[in-house]
Amino acid sequence: MKILISLLFMVTFVLSQDGEISGVVHYNYSYDLKEDAKDSNGFGLSRAYFTYKKNISDELSYTFQTDVGQLKVVNMDEDEPIDTKTQFVAYLKKAYVGWKSPIGKLSIGLQGMNVFNITEKTWGFRFLEKSPMDLHNFSSSADMGIGYSGKINIINYHVTITNGTGYKKSEDDKYKKLATQFVYGEKKLVKNDGYNLGLVYTMESYDISENTTESTTVMSIFGGYASSCPIFASNSFRIGSEYDMMKDSGSDVTSQIMAFYGSYKLSDSIEGLLYYDMYDPDTNTEKDGFNYMILGVNYYATKGLVITPNIRTKTFEEGKATTYFKLNFQFKF
Repeated sequence: MKILISLLFMVTFVLSQDGEISGVVHYNYSYDLKEDAKDSNGFGLSRAYFTYKKNISDELSYTFQTDVGQLKVVNMDEDEPIDTKTQFVAYLKKAYVGWKSPIGKLSIGLQGMNVFNITEKTWGFRFLEKSPMDLHNFSSSADMGIGYSGKINIINYHVTITNGTGYKKSEDDKYKKLATQFVYGEKKLVKNDGYNLGLVYTMESYDISENTTESTTVMSIFGGYASSCPIFASNSFRIGSEYDMMKDSGSDVTSQIMAFYGSYKLSDSIEGLLYYDMYDPDTNTEKDGFNYMILGVNYYATKGLVITPNIRTKTFEEGKATTYFKLNFQFKF
């Protein structure tokens, strides 16, 4: 009921305005290929986004976006979990004002983070899987705060100061998250040919005792390249890679990701893709990591609809590998 009321309120509001309305829905069918899990299959809806944008003037604009996704809810009985259920929950993901000032762009409010927004556009297939840092929880994709972006010579920069809790939680301490991003080259390789190189660094402090403060830092180095095929101009080729490291000085835990992803269009409607990441949750602990691979084919059925059969394999340093067949759908308007 809460989701319905929120969506009805959003629809009523935007229909009374003159801005741009768009939406994206992610569906899937999943089948576990293990011999002892033949009955583990089903259809699902993983995400639904509804976005409204409006330009007030050449300098001022605002954006609202809702995010509807699944949330696991654990019912407790005297501090003991008794059952778990999954339900759909609606969040307000973005609600910010953008001002193109004479010295750069200022963003105020609930906004997208500058941690993996570039690599997400290089990977380009959010409906299949999140980008590596988002997938492994190195940062939230949106947060409440203030952002400033611009360009110095050939370097694009983006600095944000946010709560650090993400868009699904309220601020719970006095510290703020500082995130900086520097990019050379084309930022939207999913749409444009070119290349990019970039660096991201974030830091957020927290208290572990009355007199002791520690911090969590994230550093990422990334790059990507996209080009039209020299033989068939309508075909495109895109690759990207990144190295990400997150360090918690309080627990002395360092996590790292090494990832590679790419795609190649065989025709206007068929596109092959590959995603591969190596994740180590604690570099001080042996054999606790795993490798994750997605191999699939995008079929662009018609404008607004993509259908992608794919195989996913997760190989653990210790333990049995898991393999899934998935059929993903993206509907976009």
